[in-house]
Amino acid sequence: MKVCFFRSEKPREGLLADAFARGVIEHGDEAVVRNLTGEPQVADDCEVAVMVGVKSKELFQANWNAGVHTVMLDKGYVRHGGPGPVHVWEYWRVAVDAHHPTRYLMKTQRPSDRFDMLRLEPKPWRSAGEHVVIAGSSAKYHDFYGIADPTTYVRRLIKRLNQATGGRPIVYRPKPSWKEAIPVKGALFSKGKESLLDVLDGAHVLVTHGSNACFEAVLAGIPCVILGDAVAKPISKTEIAEIEHPLMVDESSRRQWLWNLAYQQWKLNEFASGEAWNVIRPLIYG
Repeated sequence: MKVCFFRSEKPREGLLADAFARGVIEHGDEAVVRNLTGEPQVADDCEVAVMVGVKSKELFQANWNAGVHTVMLDKGYVRHGGPGPVHVWEYWRVAVDAHHPTRYLMKTQRPSDRFDMLRLEPKPWRSAGEHVVIAGSSAKYHDFYGIADPTTYVRRLIKRLNQATGGRPIVYRPKPSWKEAIPVKGALFSKGKESLLDVLDGAHVLVTHGSNACFEAVLAGIPCVILGDAVAKPISKTEIAEIEHPLMVDESSRRQWLWNLAYQQWKLNEFASGEAWNVIRPLIYG
């Protein structure tokens, strides 16, 4: 198998590309690293095209349309910074032929070892809650999925939530790095110093299309309604109409989801050693 990694000029993508390619070669496959040109590029001499983040919309579509499998990388579900002079995430998440691995996430029951290393302990599901938290995404994310811009999307969502809940309080928390976020009528605006956990405190449910906030919510014991392809989708309701009765799976199912998810994110040294590729490779033709 031949793998092509398309990287931008960002130093962290260079480190990631080198580590990923090294691991592919360590496993016995071929790998090449190519610089992004700003034009849609197709790895027509490879079986797999690797890219980073939803900024790669045209790249993803071009390779998908050409029948080339895609591997998309992005910052991990656990958002720790990695060591070294270059700003890089400790974990990078991986999805095959998609933005998130939800399509195949629960098909293989993974052991607990990788999740255990994170030293995270999920809290019990909340017994009651009052407000609804909307976790927003960036403009790039909305463009990638072909949905309305984040502010327009949230305005429409607030109207639907008011109808479905009978007027529960709503807190809108936009993606923290999205600088264009503005308050939206009908919801409290969470863009200050409060943490996501502060916003989730006392919540009935978290609603999102694709934000990583759903991972934090599940850990905090807050059920989710997933309207897109966010990673909590396999253990959540997916319709606004069901918001008054969100899904809270049994503890063994929640932990299996967490264990499986821990096998979808990797450190640079795990990419370089081939350990990550050993898990990713079977998913390409699985």
